[in-house]
Amino acid sequence: MSTDTGTIDRLEQHVSAAVRPENVALHGSAEDLARVVAGGPRGAVAVAGLAVAVLLLIWFAFYLFIFLPRGAVG
Repeated sequence: MSTDTGTIDRLEQHVSAAVRPENVALHGSAEDLARVVAGGPRGAVAVAGLAVAVLLLIWFAFYLFIFLPRGAVG
């Protein structure tokens, strides 16, 4: 089995985009960062709340349209 030396040379020369500061660093001042963090995770809370609301609506739909029409068990 032979090794391709061209591939090994290319791998050693590869530099990830994560090494470049403009790809991973904050473009702003410490005050900008404090303003963003002070807002909190409103988007994540909104998505989680929407997911719970949809889950409860589906549960109530099952309850009203499947469980209640079948009547009491036993």
